Amino acid sequence: MREFAFDEAQCFLNIECKESFFSQMERTMIVKQMLDMIRSPNGGLTYQIGLKDEQCNFVPDGRPLITFLRSGRHGLVDHVLPLHDAEELKDLQRKWVLTFDLQPLDSIKDYFGTEIAMYFAWLGHLTAALGAPAIFGLILWMLQWGVGNESKHYCGQIDEEGVCDGEDGNTLFSDICFVIFAFFNCVWSTAYIEHWKRRQAELAFQWGTYDVERDPLMDDPRPAFKGDLAPNPVSGRIEPHYPHWKHAIIRFGVTYPITLLCCLFMFLMMFVLLYLQDVTEQYFQDSFFLSWLIYVPIVIYALMVMVADQLYRHLALFFNDLENYRTDDEYETFLITKIALFQCVSAFGSLFYIAFFMNDMKRLRDTLATLLFARQFTQNFFEVAAPFVMERLKFWRLSYRMTRTLSERSLRRHVEIAKEEKIRRQTSVDKDGKSPDFENLVENEVSFRFSNDENEGITNGKATQNDANGTKIEENGHSLGVKRPSTLVDNQFSPNRLRRSNFSTKNVELLTKLATPQASSNARLPLPEFCPTDKFVFTDAELQSLMTVYARPLDDYLEMFIQFGYVLLFSPAFPLAAVFCLFSNMLEIRVDAFKLCNAVQRPFGRQVKNIGAWQKAMEIMGVLGVVVNCALIGQSGLVQRLLPGLSFGGQVLLVVILEHVVLAAKFLLDMAIPDVPLWIRVQTAKMEHWRREAYKRESKLNSRRGSAHQSPVPVFQPASVQSSSPPNQRHTDRVEVSSSRPQIPVETNRGFGRFVRKRAPLPGLFKNWALNRTHRSVTPTTNRLRFEDRKDI
Repeated sequence: MREFAFDEAQCFLNIECKESFFSQMERTMIVKQMLDMIRSPNGGLTYQIGLKDEQCNFVPDGRPLITFLRSGRHGLVDHVLPLHDAEELKDLQRKWVLTFDLQPLDSIKDYFGTEIAMYFAWLGHLTAALGAPAIFGLILWMLQWGVGNESKHYCGQIDEEGVCDGEDGNTLFSDICFVIFAFFNCVWSTAYIEHWKRRQAELAFQWGTYDVERDPLMDDPRPAFKGDLAPNPVSGRIEPHYPHWKHAIIRFGVTYPITLLCCLFMFLMMFVLLYLQDVTEQYFQDSFFLSWLIYVPIVIYALMVMVADQLYRHLALFFNDLENYRTDDEYETFLITKIALFQCVSAFGSLFYIAFFMNDMKRLRDTLATLLFARQFTQNFFEVAAPFVMERLKFWRLSYRMTRTLSERSLRRHVEIAKEEKIRRQTSVDKDGKSPDFENLVENEVSFRFSNDENEGITNGKATQNDANGTKIEENGHSLGVKRPSTLVDNQFSPNRLRRSNFSTKNVELLTKLATPQASSNARLPLPEFCPTDKFVFTDAELQSLMTVYARPLDDYLEMFIQFGYVLLFSPAFPLAAVFCLFSNMLEIRVDAFKLCNAVQRPFGRQVKNIGAWQKAMEIMGVLGVVVNCALIGQSGLVQRLLPGLSFGGQVLLVVILEHVVLAAKFLLDMAIPDVPLWIRVQTAKMEHWRREAYKRESKLNSRRGSAHQSPVPVFQPASVQSSSPPNQRHTDRVEVSSSRPQIPVETNRGFGRFVRKRAPLPGLFKNWALNRTHRSVTPTTNRLRFEDRKDI
């Protein structure tokens, strides 16, 4: 299970099936890799855009050129995206979007990559796990509702405070249900997180990404990464280097303090607005004309949260760029930390205030229900509607520009501009009596300068030539000038087209000779390269480039993470929260699937083994859930009923003891449940055993081959080698041995069939075996021995 190598094609399964050998995701990854292989030459590359722009951009040695040309203020490349396959996408939507069956995770992985497939696997697993709290919460809610109705019909005597005995019994039952559900949340969250760890290990094993992680030093730096140029300690390439202590200074001295100030500001604004809501309820609750003022503070708070989330997202991106992380994984991890922290404060701040400052469980229930309904439906609407609206706006804007440029009036204006240019060149004469060289005028030139002196075809002389498309290529020392690629409209229909380097006066003369003589001043001119009956249509690439870019599922993870926090932290006050989230997630899966298939650009596939930083965030939320639920138990009326004379300090001490007991049980459960299933460990151990045995046999073969060159030694028969092989390799079909690395025997018995179906990885205990695998082969990337060398086996 490893990545494909063309020189070893005969060793891979199903290589003869050209149409089905590579999946959609693997094809896009191959194309992306081919683009990334276009790198700057030795010594780097300097390019300058425009004739008047004095700022030069430098691409270091060995860095991908396409990535650099997409970034920066002068992006030469607008979009790099894989196009959708209509047939594959239609079949995937039929099995995924238009039905409520189980998700086709393997098909999602083959089309979108393992990263997006892992997200939908996590979302489906979370939806299935919400079934337990949904059923349990529904039962408790029905019991509370039944006991409440019973207490209203049957009421005993009234006490001195005017409280009915039946209402007191209903309150006691509600407090008991509250405590039971809080304890259930602690156990459920731990079981869910541990079960997901095992599930994602199984998926990574089946998809061949179980050991896909690499050392960050082996990854290419981000295009925006800056620093002093220094050789990479692994590859030796010259690349920017940024010391870690500068990261720490910016992170702890600038980013974290400002982030905490933003969170504190949100919390203070929430406190003020909720206090204003209490004041308005006291003064205007009984007023007929001014009762609407009660809802003004909460509406202002909701709007403020939406605006603050968007503003802080830009601030988090700015701070993340300022911290200057080297790899994309580090950049995304710290961006998740900042955004998730602020989102938690804005989403849970009001609930914490109501639960622990106001101690109003009824209001906590109403607020939680309102936030769940409003947040979920609003996000689902904007998640699908916003990309469609943006795509339509871009399409209408491009269509308007194209229609306006192709109009008769616009085309005639282009011809007039060309005529004026011709007259101006004829009247402009230099001192020598020669016309200036307008042939070399370029609308927007991009100058490239190569730093190395070994490039062939670059001389110290000066040569200027025009290709078939009129592109100027000027070689002067180490400089190369080419025209900047313009947009679709500018490249074909703009007036600047007539001022390209291949401009000829014959074009204008032809227009003048072929003009239809009419008395009217609006004489129509036959325009070249355009016919009024021609129909201009947009290609799939142009249409899909107008869609919203979908780089990583960060927003989708964040949305479900906040929802998980609502259920885990405050669902004891509202037992139906899990029921609503269960049905909401069933809709969320289809909404996200529809968005990926129809509303956004198709992303490039990425190989991952887990959900990354979100796994750690879920574990932190699990610990926070234990603390909050224990605190809610201390705030409940049951503790006050059981211990009526307990002081506030005693309540705090009781909550702390209870929280420590539950956390200890949680960590014991975490240690008792292994993160990796037993069958995966058995298969990896089996492959490691085969690897070691193959390594021993190759060492013996190399020693015999070395001694054979010195003195004639009789060749051993295959039977002798077969008899000395371990018992578990008796049923091997072949053993391929290479001159540098050990091979792995390919079993054909029934026991190996499970391994092939599970796509077992090969953990690299030896440094020569740290390879990425796919499901097609279990042989390493090595050169094959000659036929006469194989006879020695």
